[in-house]
Amino acid sequence: MAVYVMSDLHGDWAHFRLMLMRIRFSSRDQLYIIGDAVDRGPHGIRLLHYIQKQQNMTLLLGNHELMLLEGLQACGDALDADWFDPATFAELSQLSPAARGELASYLSALPVFLNISAGGQSYFLVHASPAPPGTEGEQLLEYLLWTRVSPDDRFSRPVIAGHTPTAYYQSKTPLRIWRNGNFTDIDCGTAFRSVLPGGCLACLRLDDGREFYV
Repeated sequence: MAVYVMSDLHGDWAHFRLMLMRIRFSSRDQLYIIGDAVDRGPHGIRLLHYIQKQQNMTLLLGNHELMLLEGLQACGDALDADWFDPATFAELSQLSPAARGELASYLSALPVFLNISAGGQSYFLVHASPAPPGTEGEQLLEYLLWTRVSPDDRFSRPVIAGHTPTAYYQSKTPLRIWRNGNFTDIDCGTAFRSVLPGGCLACLRLDDGREFYV
């Protein structure tokens, strides 16, 4: 059994499937996807449905899942394109109101962070950033789903996040997973391949720290 993490798929079904083949993902393995499976790319809803059906895949809430959930809750049975990313709206339009309701239920139950162990090490998984102790309510969600970690930030425990393309921290291409002390950013910008030199999908195997790219 191996434990893997990915982040920020953003509807990139093709490279997600390539990555699963690249790592030879099997039913004995576990995959954590640290938010933002949807928006920007054409197959975000397809990704959500696929991930939901896999017993060994766990999706964490990202800010784009939150926006999708808020849109579904606001619109009810009558979709309004103004609430959604265009690619996501196109997919949602093919679903029945009942299917969209089931999707909203799935999204509302997603964890906003997880503490896991792999390879003898504990990790804090979160889409954007840990929050300072004592942070609550909307401010807590702001940290967990929206805040961009600064290169000057330091954490007392190993943290793995996405949200911020690693181009924010490094100039080399192709983009690679970025590590800074206890912080690891695995968003290598697959959603921005057409405009971000070296953008790709990254996957990290926690058992031994090996990195994979497609």
